[in-house]
Amino acid sequence: MNRWLLRFSLFGMLLALAGLALAVDGRSLAQPVPTLVPPTLVPTLDAGIGDTLLNESALARVKRDGVVRVGLLFNAPPFGELNIQGEVSGYDADLARSMAEAWGVTFEAVQVNRQNAQQILNSGQVDMLVAAQVHRRDLDTAVEFSLTYFPGAQSMLVRGDDGAARLSDMANRRIGYVLGSTSSEAIFLWQQRAGIGITVESFLTLDQAVAALGRNDIDGVVESRIQLQRLVQQQTGTIKILEENVGPEPFAIVVRRQDVNWRNLINKTLQFLARSGRMAEIQRTYFPNVPYPLDLIPIWSGLGDEAPKPDQFPDDVPFPPQYAMPRIQQAGVVRVAGVVDLPADAPESQRRLDALNRAIAEALATRWGVRVEFIPNSIGNAADLVASGQADLAVGLQLDWSWIDRVDLTAPYLLHGERLMVRSAETLEVFRDLRGQVVGIFSSEEGAADRIREIAASAQSGVRNFAIAREQDVPAEMLTNNNIRVMFGDSLKLIPLAQANPDQLRITTRGNSADPWYSRVYVGIGVPRNDLDFRLLVEYTLQELARSGQWQALLTPVMLPGDIPAFDIWPGVSDFMGYRLG
Repeated sequence: MNRWLLRFSLFGMLLALAGLALAVDGRSLAQPVPTLVPPTLVPTLDAGIGDTLLNESALARVKRDGVVRVGLLFNAPPFGELNIQGEVSGYDADLARSMAEAWGVTFEAVQVNRQNAQQILNSGQVDMLVAAQVHRRDLDTAVEFSLTYFPGAQSMLVRGDDGAARLSDMANRRIGYVLGSTSSEAIFLWQQRAGIGITVESFLTLDQAVAALGRNDIDGVVESRIQLQRLVQQQTGTIKILEENVGPEPFAIVVRRQDVNWRNLINKTLQFLARSGRMAEIQRTYFPNVPYPLDLIPIWSGLGDEAPKPDQFPDDVPFPPQYAMPRIQQAGVVRVAGVVDLPADAPESQRRLDALNRAIAEALATRWGVRVEFIPNSIGNAADLVASGQADLAVGLQLDWSWIDRVDLTAPYLLHGERLMVRSAETLEVFRDLRGQVVGIFSSEEGAADRIREIAASAQSGVRNFAIAREQDVPAEMLTNNNIRVMFGDSLKLIPLAQANPDQLRITTRGNSADPWYSRVYVGIGVPRNDLDFRLLVEYTLQELARSGQWQALLTPVMLPGDIPAFDIWPGVSDFMGYRLG
């Protein structure tokens, strides 16, 4: 152990002599900035910490003291740095302060570094880490992560005159990376999944790697996209970044494992800050030319109009009475709620949605090597069946904050919501174009008339509505009877109609609007509350379905290809607890 620590100390001395400091992408190198205490390299925390059960939630301490202690990097601009006023500033510092302000508690910054952050968190010295922490799968055994709040990535830098446009163009070429950075893992995973042969060369610093690129000693450099963008701005025209990323590096807030109520408060606050525009404000401050992604933080139903508060959440640490994975492995069966036995005359939209939910469950089970047992007509009480242990998971659950006292919810696998459908030849795109026109609504959608009046009023456009009872009657009312000019309703109902009449009907994209949706509903999977390893298994499998393209293919009947959002994929290997998911 002493020999191992000595190697780390020598490596730290080399970095200091090079005048470099650890920076935002995980372990990459950047220019030094002032730091309160020189970072001390220590052994990384053993994954066995994940076996230790919590005896108190961080939420209980925050409630008791009225203070949230946040682990931040003090030398990693633009995410965190100690400025000349002695204050911590940066993207992460602004986010942490915004969360503390929303909660009505005092914000206390605590310096951490890349090596000791997890140890400081798990020892209880801080309540959470907001420190450019990349959500990597190998860390899930030691800590737990919030929703992704920043979409980092590992990217490929090439010479400005290089003809390469895609990653596949780098086959059989020489690729450099910085020794000790996460780039080596990103290169390995990309090479493994793409089946591309390359020659890899390591460098002590990013400057050395870029110099080698300029001398034609190598053909590309893989590094954090943030780092590479700075270089491109400094060396305009001589180097460029390929648009396709080598691998994702999603940043998330880190808490102790199975601290479910604390994690839920953090996730709800991230959603609130995203919807209020605060996340976009922080993004503009530190990345002014990069808009905040609309789909990065999905907004669940039931979020509410006021900022979430700590006293709205229980501060206990509930553990499941029975863990799902051992039962599934032993029985060879996963019990799935959330499906329905449809009548022969069921609308096409209901048929497609139920088929998708069943297909998602079957796809999960196939990768786990078990069979599915669907619980009949369980769409109405799916969450309760999971909470009581009668089902292992529930498909088709609308992501809603009202569920969190019963189940945990995964990332969404489906997005639907209100859209406009018009005749294909129409130039209409938005409600502003509909002044005085008749808008069709589905009589089965409660509040639809009020919604179109509200949207039309905000667009300063008066409209009238015409209610339609059956989905299949819409084309006739639009194309033959001319009773309505456009149709407004849930995309699940409109898409089958547009696909059945591709030359006559289309769903609008709202012209130049960045967001084609008038409302968004996210659908995910419910799993037993605080059964973390099983939730991770479901999350990883959904990510592997997306990585392979199977998820996108399953969505074809219920989503337009251009509407399918990018799936949040955490970097790491495809194997988990004996399952081969990739």
